[in-house]
Amino acid sequence: MNSMTGFGSGRAANEQLDVTIEMKSVNSRYCDIICKVPRLFTAVEDEIRRMVKGSLARGKIEVSISYKSGTKGRTLTVDSALVQEVRRALVREGFYGSEQEVPLSAVTAVSNECFSVEEVDITPDTIAMLTMKAAEEAITNLLKMRAKEGEALRLDIEARLQTLENIVEAIDCHKTDVLTAYEERLRRRLDDMLSALGKTVDEDRILQEVAIMADKTDISEEIVRFGSHVVQLRNTLNDTEPIGRKLDFLIQEMNREVNTMGSKGADLSITDRVVALKCELEKIREQIQNIE
Repeated sequence: MNSMTGFGSGRAANEQLDVTIEMKSVNSRYCDIICKVPRLFTAVEDEIRRMVKGSLARGKIEVSISYKSGTKGRTLTVDSALVQEVRRALVREGFYGSEQEVPLSAVTAVSNECFSVEEVDITPDTIAMLTMKAAEEAITNLLKMRAKEGEALRLDIEARLQTLENIVEAIDCHKTDVLTAYEERLRRRLDDMLSALGKTVDEDRILQEVAIMADKTDISEEIVRFGSHVVQLRNTLNDTEPIGRKLDFLIQEMNREVNTMGSKGADLSITDRVVALKCELEKIREQIQNIE
C-alpha cells in the first residue's frame, strides 16, 4: 500500500549536459501531472507523462526539470584582432607603456565583445536519453518514499481498527442492558399506576412490550456487518494494488452501520460509544485520503 505523498529526484549527465528532475506528489482523486519543462525539453514532455502515468495510479504530481551545460557543452571564442586593437588604443592613450603591460582585465573592461561563449548544439537523442534516465531515477525514489509513507499509514490504521473492534465489543456486551433497564422502568411505572387502581400487572403484556422494544433496538445485525467491514478493510491494507477508493467505500459503509446503531441505541452507554466510533472512523477516513 502506497501513500500519495512523496518526493523523488533523479540526475543524469554527460560531458555536454547535466539534467536534474524532481517530482513531488500529494493526494488527488485522479492522476494529475503538472510539468515545468524548459524549452529544450519540450519534445520529451509527453514521454515523461507516460512514464509517470505508468508508475503512479493516483496523486497530483509536479515534475520539474533543471539543467546546465556540461564540461564540453560550451565553446569559448576569442576575437584576437579586437584584443590587440584594444591594447594598442590603451597604449596610444597613455594608459600603459607597451601592449605587453596591458592586463586582460583592462581589455575586458573596455569591451566585453572580445570573448564569447556559445552553447554547443545538443542532439535530441542525447536530451531524450539523459531525461529518461533522470526521470526513471526520480520515479523510483518517489515510489520508495510513497511506499514508506504508506507503511506508516497502514500501521496507524491497523491500530485504529483494533480500537474500533474494542469499542464494538463493548457495545455488544452492553446491548442487553438496554432491554433489562427498559423492562425495569416499565414494571415500575405500571406498578405505580395499577397499584393505585388496585390491579395487578399483566405479565404477558409486559413481555410483549419488551419484545417490541427488543426488535426496535436490536443492533446485532449492524454489529456483525461492522465487524465484517473491519475484516475486509484490514485485509485490503495488505493488497499491492491501489486501494484508496476501496478503503473509502468501506469507511462509508462502516459509518452507515454506526449511524444505525446510534439511531437504535436507547442507552447512554451505547450512544457514548457510538460517538467514539465516529471519531475513530473520521480519523481513519482522513488517513485514507492520502492512500493511493
